[in-house]
Amino acid sequence: MSERRRWTPSRGHSGGVLVVEDDELVGNALLHMLRHAGFEASLASSVDGALATFDTTPIDVVVTDLQMPGGSGLDLLKALEGRDPLVPVIIVTGDMSLQPATAAVREHAFDYLTKPVSRDVLLGTVARAIDSRRATQARVNAEQRLQEEHRQLAIRHQRTAMLLSVLYNRAVEGIIVLDAQGRLVDASDSFVALVGRPLYELLDADIGELFDLHPTEGDIQSRVVELAAAPLSRGHWRGEMTVRAARGRRLPARVSLSVCEVPSVDAGSEQTRYVMALLYYETAHEEMSRQLQQADRLATMGLLAGSAAHEIRNELGPLLGYLTMLEQGNFEVAAADMIKVMRDSVRRVQEHIEQILAPLKPRVRTRGAVSMRDVIEGILTLLRRAGRLRRMRLDLDVPEEDVIVHADKTEVHQIGLNLLTNAIDALGDGGGGDRGTVHVKLFYDGSYGVLRVQDSGAGIPDHLRARVFEPFFTTKGSGGTGLGLPVVLDIVRSLSGRVALDSPTDGGTIVTVALPRYQPGGETRETQAIT
Repeated sequence: MSERRRWTPSRGHSGGVLVVEDDELVGNALLHMLRHAGFEASLASSVDGALATFDTTPIDVVVTDLQMPGGSGLDLLKALEGRDPLVPVIIVTGDMSLQPATAAVREHAFDYLTKPVSRDVLLGTVARAIDSRRATQARVNAEQRLQEEHRQLAIRHQRTAMLLSVLYNRAVEGIIVLDAQGRLVDASDSFVALVGRPLYELLDADIGELFDLHPTEGDIQSRVVELAAAPLSRGHWRGEMTVRAARGRRLPARVSLSVCEVPSVDAGSEQTRYVMALLYYETAHEEMSRQLQQADRLATMGLLAGSAAHEIRNELGPLLGYLTMLEQGNFEVAAADMIKVMRDSVRRVQEHIEQILAPLKPRVRTRGAVSMRDVIEGILTLLRRAGRLRRMRLDLDVPEEDVIVHADKTEVHQIGLNLLTNAIDALGDGGGGDRGTVHVKLFYDGSYGVLRVQDSGAGIPDHLRARVFEPFFTTKGSGGTGLGLPVVLDIVRSLSGRVALDSPTDGGTIVTVALPRYQPGGETRETQAIT
């Protein structure tokens, strides 16, 4: 049985006590004793009466005789467990044998007291029973509140998971989950639709297979591996990459990478790191590309106009002279000869004007074999006539075997012209002396034909390198349009090529463009309207 202790009156001890005693004299004595001690006591003389009182009166503890007519205290204990298993029951009896005590313990009675019971023992036992009852009830209530909180949290988490699933799969932005090695763990429906491959084919694939190399940021897989190994405080990166979209498209995207840790499935294991990639791609990229190239053609037309103006002026001088002679009737030179010379001059002026307007005309883009050497030599002739190559050194490294790429000649011309003019501009004015050197190299690199342009200028600061491919960003001040490198990148993407920009520590800038090597039978034609 429980430890006995003397009764000490306390304001904290009060509660409902049900006394069950068939002896009226004893029952009233117990009732009076409990009420005098501050308890709210009730009296019943049988099991049925006790159950009726218990059902209608707040009861914290039951004090019952063991032997009663119509049912024992153990019968009452069993009946009360069906109604309230937490209510403590104290059995009081004059039977001194062990059998009733053993049965009471087996039926989970709170305590077992033998008559005669002293006042202090009875009141102390009742007080302990009430304390136990309230402590148990508080614990049960706390457990119930905790269970309810868990239930509400589970409902909330389920709703949140459903909402996140909807956002994850229906967001316009592509969402990718990568492991620490840069392999794809999961991807949103929007990204799966963008790349045009089912999710089961993408799972466990290296993310580098789905993105092109960036001219300044390198490949995305190396970036993911680097972030996953870094401290969480530095586990963020934002930049631009090119997605290899469905139907052979190359789509530029703004990418945000963030490292997160989740508990491992195996107990006791360390947390697992993942990299979340959020991609936002411009759906109107094709229209933006057309506008950029159109703006670049306008800039090219300005360069051509500057080159042709001198030639047109040279042609107009003799032409006006012959016209004046004819007007004055001076026929020292044969009229037929003068007319022929004037016709040739007008034809050359017309050719110059056509050359200026050519970039603005609608054209049919034909992708096939393009000689990079012929394109570069034509651009150098144009730049030389425009006076852009004065006071500088030009190194041209061209192999005996021509470098033939699969592209459109006009597109390659735009690439080469932008790279060469950027390199020349990077030399500055040289303070009136030698401006520096531009080195141009053509070569094959595996399945690519490569154009590399290097200048000896001041180079590009590290904090600006990532921006040089942004449209309209320029380091030339008012002297630049900010279109050259963005147009180069856009054209190279459309040709499934690669661009890389580097600024060596010893100065200057190197831009390398790799275009697919020409394979016979790969010609394609596409009409491109320029408005």
